[in-house]
Amino acid sequence: MYRLLIVDDLPIIVDGLLELFEQTERLELDIMKAYSGEEALDVLQNYRVDIVISDIKMPGLEGIELLQEIKSQWPACKVIFLTGYNDFHYIQSAITCGGFDYILKVESDDKIIRSVERAIALLEEEGDQRQMVERANNRMRQALPLLQKEYAWELLQGKQETASELARHLREFDIPLQADLPVLLLLGRVDAWKDTFTTPDKALLIYGVQNITEEYVAPYVRCYSCVYDTSKIVWLIQPRELALASLASEPSASCEMQASGVSDSAAWRNMYSCLSDTLETVQRTCKQLLQVSVSFAMSSGPTEWHTVSDRFHMLKYCFVYGLGLSSEVILTDSDILKQQESETGGTTNDFFRHTRIQLLVKCLENNHREEYYKLYLHLTKIWSDDTYAYERKMELYHSMAATFLSFLSQNEAFKQKVITVLDLAPLYQRDDSVSWLNLKQYFLKMADCLFERQAAQGEQIPVELVKKVHRYIEDNVATDISLCAIADYVGLNPSYFSRLYKQMTGIGLSDYINDYRNLQAKKWLLNSSMKVNEIAVALGYNSALAFIRFFKKQNQSTPQEYRMQRQYKEVNNGI
Repeated sequence: MYRLLIVDDLPIIVDGLLELFEQTERLELDIMKAYSGEEALDVLQNYRVDIVISDIKMPGLEGIELLQEIKSQWPACKVIFLTGYNDFHYIQSAITCGGFDYILKVESDDKIIRSVERAIALLEEEGDQRQMVERANNRMRQALPLLQKEYAWELLQGKQETASELARHLREFDIPLQADLPVLLLLGRVDAWKDTFTTPDKALLIYGVQNITEEYVAPYVRCYSCVYDTSKIVWLIQPRELALASLASEPSASCEMQASGVSDSAAWRNMYSCLSDTLETVQRTCKQLLQVSVSFAMSSGPTEWHTVSDRFHMLKYCFVYGLGLSSEVILTDSDILKQQESETGGTTNDFFRHTRIQLLVKCLENNHREEYYKLYLHLTKIWSDDTYAYERKMELYHSMAATFLSFLSQNEAFKQKVITVLDLAPLYQRDDSVSWLNLKQYFLKMADCLFERQAAQGEQIPVELVKKVHRYIEDNVATDISLCAIADYVGLNPSYFSRLYKQMTGIGLSDYINDYRNLQAKKWLLNSSMKVNEIAVALGYNSALAFIRFFKKQNQSTPQEYRMQRQYKEVNNGI
């Protein structure tokens, strides 16, 4: 039922129209009346009105002014003007301001009724259109998360777009990131699922991890995240202050940032620092509330959009070798970046061409069977695809053969195990009579042999990490052996690394560094002619005085006193 409001300063007109529409039962109208424009406004403030029949000339608030008020409150309302003035000026004003129809009071009742019927028909048509638009919007809202994920996944898999295309798609898919800013990548992983967890359980828990993380980082980042491989999450992150300034695209926004002393580089540093400090809190919260252990891998710096895919796959690499195979770790890709730069002369354009085989090697080295099989099956698709050139297939064959020949040459026990079950000839030369499918199975069996051999040897990663840290301290004691420098060298979050080192060795990192410096100082004092200030420099102290204070605290004597005491004892023992 539609609501009709009749407005005129002449009661006889209002009452006459009211009686007319009450007698026209087919219209099914809820009819209200007002004897002035001001009284009509009171009705409009308290009720939704669909159709208004109003005099155009009234004392006080006239019809055109009333029309403007109606349109501001009820834009869909249809206003029909009744007047005794057959003046083009009034007609033009009424239609220009949004009036639906204009009828002279001298015209018949039928014309008034037909005008209302046309208004009802238009309201119904617009209602149908609104419902269609609303249904379409509802479907879009329901589909939006999937569309967002599909688009983000295309970017992570290497889809290249121009800056304008990227900006348009980010807006269309309502992804709260800016195309003119780089992004920081963060990967999260649920380390293991309990056997009792069902698929819906896992989906709910991974959503919980996603939500907890974003609750903690929301104050200082703008981000988009999506789940992949059922147990992993990827976040694309930008500093909140930069993203909002970019979104505003107003000089006042950038001026405000400059006035506050915030530069782009400082904003990235601040965000990275906050994010690093927050991840351990996220891990503890997930453990307490969700009863799951979570690991993170974070890019060591922002990445331009056109290289986001390379960086994403590099971060995935962190989870399948070294400490990435452990639980509740916080990693960075700095170690992998250094390795990649040393191998490619500082470029990462050929990353995919080299890294996937490297990733296979790392999976083999660290007994990470599941990840190996996934990557191996993906790589070897070219062996069953006729669209790939023969040379490409042979290139992969030689890479696989070289990989396993390297393992055989380094591990005699593995070699002896393989010889008992497989012929080594296919590693040295491919026989064209052997199909690509059989070759694929051959390398799978070879990998099985290696995994079985390594499973019996146990995990040696913590020992290797400690050795790596100690070598770094020995090589860099004179320059920089701060917690941040060492953590960056091994590709770990500093606070996480500090906690991990103490768990593995039983002592804190600073205690080990102090012990190492003290032992080196004693060695040089007794077995060399180095001066105290030279020893101080060699051990990374800014001044000889700082070194003397350290040495006296450790040994209850100054370096010179220690040297003289030992020399005196040696002389006395000789006598």
